[in-house]
Amino acid sequence: MIGTLARFRRTLGMLAVACLFVGSPLSAAEPDAKIPPIQTVKARPGAKALDEGGAKKPIVIRTADEAGKYFEGDALAVLKKEVDFAQQVVLVFAWRGSGQDRLDCSVAESSPEQVLFQYKRGRTRDLRPHVQVYALRSNVKWRF
Repeated sequence: MIGTLARFRRTLGMLAVACLFVGSPLSAAEPDAKIPPIQTVKARPGAKALDEGGAKKPIVIRTADEAGKYFEGDALAVLKKEVDFAQQVVLVFAWRGSGQDRLDCSVAESSPEQVLFQYKRGRTRDLRPHVQVYALRSNVKWRF
């Protein structure tokens, strides 16, 4: 009886320690889990983004101060409402190309998620400006 009680206490102690180790990372990851891995942003940058960005080389914005370089006035206010810079990063794809150019994204199921971007060049010879803005959760990896 005494041996059984001692084993029970030891098992209970080990479970308590295991819960501490398992519980810590999950509670730290909860705020990020509420934010989707990628979301489209409605705010549009100014003309400076077209000069510096590209379809395959996005402008990466990590803070609201960096956003002020590319977004102006009302667009900057909308961006600050849509994006939480403490937990998200903004990618601005801005380029000039065919009117049929497309930039697609897909999310790979992994931990953390991975976002894959794919650029498809259009066949028409009309030159049009293209701007696509995305907010990614800061722990999400992205690539082409």
